[in-house]
Amino acid sequence: MQAIELATTISAQGGIALPANFKAFYGRDARMILLIDDEAPFVPSAPNRLERQANLRQALAAVAQAGTFAHIEDACAWQREVRAEHPQPGRED
Repeated sequence: MQAIELATTISAQGGIALPANFKAFYGRDARMILLIDDEAPFVPSAPNRLERQANLRQALAAVAQAGTFAHIEDACAWQREVRAEHPQPGRED
């Protein structure tokens, strides 16, 4: 039996990855003892799809309420104008 000590982060899905220099051990069975720091910082989980959608709806509602794009009469024409390439200083091509 061999003992290896290393520090790593447990993924949000519960995975623990061994660094590449331990590739010889990939696929092998192992017994583990996990030592978790009591003072580990709290890392909030990434928002799920519904939370992201709600956040986006809230942001779009705020933009609409602020009237950010109210001055645009023809959205297609405005978009073409915004996308048009403008001359760049120092570029002749």
